[in-house]
Amino acid sequence: AGLVLHASYDRTFETPAVENILLASANRVNELGGEGAFLPLQPSRGHFFEAGFAKSIAGRFRIGGVAYRRVIGNYADDSVLFNTGVSFPITFANAHIYGYEAKLDMPRWGIFSASASYANMIGYGQTPVTGGLFLGDEADELLEEPGTFPITQDQRNTVRARIRAQVHKRAWLAFAGRYNSGLPVELEGPTDEEFVEAQYGRNILDKINFERGRVRPSSTWDISAGFDLFKHERGSARFVFDALNITDRLNVINFSGVFSGTAIEPRRSFSIRLQTDF
Repeated sequence: AGLVLHASYDRTFETPAVENILLASANRVNELGGEGAFLPLQPSRGHFFEAGFAKSIAGRFRIGGVAYRRVIGNYADDSVLFNTGVSFPITFANAHIYGYEAKLDMPRWGIFSASASYANMIGYGQTPVTGGLFLGDEADELLEEPGTFPITQDQRNTVRARIRAQVHKRAWLAFAGRYNSGLPVELEGPTDEEFVEAQYGRNILDKINFERGRVRPSSTWDISAGFDLFKHERGSARFVFDALNITDRLNVINFSGVFSGTAIEPRRSFSIRLQTDF
C-alpha cells in the first residue's frame, strides 16, 4: 500500500554538564554568604516514545508524520551565580516534552519540486529542584514549592516550506518561507520599562509579548538561484545566489537568555557561493 509504520522507545541516561560541576557538587553555602541550600546532583533519566508513518500518494507526493513524548526525571538545566557569567549545573524534578511533526514532499512534478513541514511542540519543566547549589533568598521557594515553567526550546508552532523550479537544464530557482511562533522569555534583573528600553531598544521590545512571556511570531522569505558550470562523474561546480529575509523584517529569535543573550535574525542579506564537488 506504499505505507510505512514505525515506532521506537529509548531509555536515556544523561550526566550533568561538566562546567563548574565541582562547585555545584559541593556544599559551599557557608563560604558563599551563608544563605541558600545544597542538594547532591543526580543524573537525568528519561523515557522517549515515538510513533509515525510515511505514505506515498499518486506516485508524486510523500506524506509523513511523527508523534512523540519524552519524560525526563531530574531534568538537567543550568543556573548562574547571582548576576555574573559563572554558570553551574542544576536539576529539576522532571520535564515533559511532547508534540508532533508532519511533512509533505513533492520530489518532482514537471520542472517543480517542493516540500512543506509543520511542527508543534510543548515542553515544560517542574519544580522543586532536586540537585545543585542554590544561593540567595529564593532557594527555599525553588526547593519546596511545586510549579511548572516552559523549557527554553518550547516553541509551539514551526512552519517551513520551499518550492524549486528547474527552469533550465543548468539553472534553477527556489523560494522558501519560515514561520516561528516564538520562544519563551524570562527577563532577568531590573524590569523597569525605561531601563529595559535603554538596554535593548524600542524596536526589540516591540517584538516581545511580555504578557504571554514569549517572543512574538516571526517570519522570513528567502530566494535562491543556482547555475551549474559543469557536472559529470568526476565532479561538478555551480554558482549559488541567496537573498535572505527579502522583506527586511526584524525577527527576534531569543530574548534575554541566560546564556544565549538576545539573538536577532540577520536583516536582508545577499550571498554568492561557488560550490564544487569532486
